[in-house]
Amino acid sequence: MRRQRRSFKFLALILGLALVAAACGGDDDDDGQGATEEQPSGEAGGDLVDLQNFAQGEPDHIDPALAGVLQGAQIGALLYDGLTEFDFSGDEPELKGQVAEKWESDDGITWVFTIKDGQKFSDGTDVLPSSFKKAWDRAASDELASEINYLYAPIKGATAVTEGTADEIEGVTADDDAMTLTVELEYPFFDFPAVVSHPVFSPMPDAAFELSDPTQWEQDVMVGNGPFKQDEPWEHEVAIKLVRNDDWSGGIYGEGTKAKLDSVDFRISADLDSAFADFEAGNGDTGYIPAGRFAEATGNPDWGNATEGNLGIYHFGINTESQLGGDENLKLREAIAIGIDREAINETVYDGSRRLPTGITPPGVPGYEDGACGDLCTYDAAKAQDLVDEWKADGGTLDHPIKINFNTGSGHEEVVAIIQQNLQDIGLEAELDGRDPTNYFAEMRQGACELCRAGWIWDYPVQDNALYALLDSASIDGDNLSRYSNADVDDMISEARSTEDDGDRQQLYRDAEAQALKDVAYIPINWYNGQIVYPKDKVDNFVQTPLQFVLYENVTLAS
Repeated sequence: MRRQRRSFKFLALILGLALVAAACGGDDDDDGQGATEEQPSGEAGGDLVDLQNFAQGEPDHIDPALAGVLQGAQIGALLYDGLTEFDFSGDEPELKGQVAEKWESDDGITWVFTIKDGQKFSDGTDVLPSSFKKAWDRAASDELASEINYLYAPIKGATAVTEGTADEIEGVTADDDAMTLTVELEYPFFDFPAVVSHPVFSPMPDAAFELSDPTQWEQDVMVGNGPFKQDEPWEHEVAIKLVRNDDWSGGIYGEGTKAKLDSVDFRISADLDSAFADFEAGNGDTGYIPAGRFAEATGNPDWGNATEGNLGIYHFGINTESQLGGDENLKLREAIAIGIDREAINETVYDGSRRLPTGITPPGVPGYEDGACGDLCTYDAAKAQDLVDEWKADGGTLDHPIKINFNTGSGHEEVVAIIQQNLQDIGLEAELDGRDPTNYFAEMRQGACELCRAGWIWDYPVQDNALYALLDSASIDGDNLSRYSNADVDDMISEARSTEDDGDRQQLYRDAEAQALKDVAYIPINWYNGQIVYPKDKVDNFVQTPLQFVLYENVTLAS
């Protein structure tokens, strides 16, 4: 779901997805268990000015049914609670009930979720099974035209709603008296309870269904059931301000608690450098570290940081429907993949702060296996030049210089400049195609991608989350920016979804990933680490999960 416009010191136990570390302003021997320790009561409250979440500009959406970029989804995650959520405080990520008390299935096709009693929206109305059913019908609808509605595709009848031939998803039944939501799928899908932790499956109050234009819900005061609420609408290009929701029922990191902060003021900045300058000037409480300043920022003794490794990848997609696609251009794509100097990018742009990838799936996602890329993630300019020569000898030509697409104002300029030079060094002409960040991913989804910069942050620690979105042909026009279509890969993902045994399922996903990398539909560049800093003397209990969501409900400020 969450495309990355942006990006935690390495966790010693990252290979086991050990825990969510709170790199908060404590002593150096702080054990970092901020997500699970008993937090202060927060009676003092306080107002946090956040300069990191929108450091790279205006979000495209904040409605959880529409937000396909991490920064907008962060707002939806604070305003809404879904059926399930992952707890990262143990040795392994654990799926827990958020609004759902329990769930069960005998066959992986029919799932019954029992909704907790007493859940309320911030307007005082009840959260009921029908709140989910109606919200899902809305999110899947052709009228809303969400770019992430493909996530509903496994549910029986959802595609008909997306295509506009039905108004309701046939496979979803709400019984408000029994407090159950029954979901019938098109096929067995044993990771489905994890999938519904995605914000696109959030419930909605009746007020959301009274608008003639559903896309306008996010333009006024959205009503949700999460730890925070809106008192005022999104002020475009300026800020999105949230206040504590005192009717919240509590989260998985402390049932029955309330958010500690009185409010979070998410300031919208023009670009990373100006946002960080504002942070350095004391105009806010969190900052996002720009390219080239990681060592300086993390070495500042007055700043705490959230810089641990997380579940995210920075990559470039190759549009397989463009001049770079086709079997006849495989050597060309291989040359591009091994002709990019990832280590130079990491050292020059990121002060060596990121991890060099060996595939798409990062360590920490159950099923991860080192080496999915083979040699295609290893820089070898000489071999790349040979491949280009062989491709040209076989009649390979390009209609125009390779377009390197990227979103501007987000610190990618140095990265694409290095890649442009790398390609020129192996005999390939390339031109930079910088685009407005507000509409960048919408344009890439619509086919504007040729060699396009992107990122992916896992929404839940399951291989399917990224591999279905990035590799399955059903995700074309959604997050499959490469418009990659391989029937064998589609079949592997489909079989994996229907496989109950964890080991067998994970192997199928690994096989699908390996094939897509062999086809060079995606070029991994690095695995993300967090890049957030904050003043130690003011901000405490600052936790960013491996999914890059900040637990703002647990943050406290010095009185």
